[in-house]
Amino acid sequence: MISLQASYLPPVDLIVTSPPYNVDIAYETYHDVMPYEKYLNFTEQWLSRCLDLAKDDGRMCINIPLDKNKGGHQSVDADITMIAQRVSWIYRSTII
Repeated sequence: MISLQASYLPPVDLIVTSPPYNVDIAYETYHDVMPYEKYLNFTEQWLSRCLDLAKDDGRMCINIPLDKNKGGHQSVDADITMIAQRVSWIYRSTII
């Protein structure tokens, strides 16, 4: 579960994020690999939390890969876009 330290944060206009890509990179403090379904569940959690932090007309820009081939082909962009819409983000556009 994603949590924040502050008991109250004012809503924000814009969230810009580059979440973990789940492409098996061994960072110093984090190994970026998990089963894809678990990655999608994690993604739903942080997208929901971001929605909680945004103003009603707030926006989010997400830097993610279009797809990945390591460990099997997954359309990461399409999957994350669908999850974002499911948790009530309004899709505006994709910029490549």
